Amino acid sequence: MQHKSPLRQADTPPRVTDGRKLNAEATQAALRAAGRQLFGQLGFEATALGELCRMAGVTTGAIYHHFGDKKGLFAAVAEELDAGLVKLATQTRDRALASGADAWGAFLAAVDAFLQAGQDVQARRIGLIDAPAVLGTQGWLDIRERQGLGAMMQTVGQLQALEILLPGDTRLRARVILGLLYGATEALADDPRDATLALQDTRALLHAMLAGLRAPPSL
Repeated sequence: MQHKSPLRQADTPPRVTDGRKLNAEATQAALRAAGRQLFGQLGFEATALGELCRMAGVTTGAIYHHFGDKKGLFAAVAEELDAGLVKLATQTRDRALASGADAWGAFLAAVDAFLQAGQDVQARRIGLIDAPAVLGTQGWLDIRERQGLGAMMQTVGQLQALEILLPGDTRLRARVILGLLYGATEALADDPRDATLALQDTRALLHAMLAGLRAPPSL
């Protein structure tokens, strides 16, 4: 009697990939990349839909299908930009900790990375000039809090647990620190001095202000 061998792993049918989903994600990514470049170079108003689509290699209808309109694409670009800043700061902090820095030193390293990235000309145009005007002050604030507030609350909570930061409302302290970071970035954008000197001065001022939130050393 012949026995039927069990189904081997090699005989398992391959998983079918949803090509439509992959194509949609690729189209959205291409449009965001084109938007990041053109919005950053030309500004929102001067960026034409046709040029966005030509650069992304898609039809005009793709913008309406995936983002609603040019403003919807701009909002997606602004959100991706802010998410990238949060990711950069988090990765910098983690690398600093892995290299032996203490928790406060790693936090300041993340702050410095955020501030340095804020000097990018295209990012400043999108985040500091156009975002409040195109999305409204509240709309841009919502994006910043949606991306950065949770991560900052976690950082503040960790520093409070280590008795490095003063105890108190974690959300309030996280919002204050985020406000300082964005305020410092905006100040850099308007500083007429040499970029290196302006960054050094702003960095020192920011560190001094953040130090005011520290808990006094235990006796």
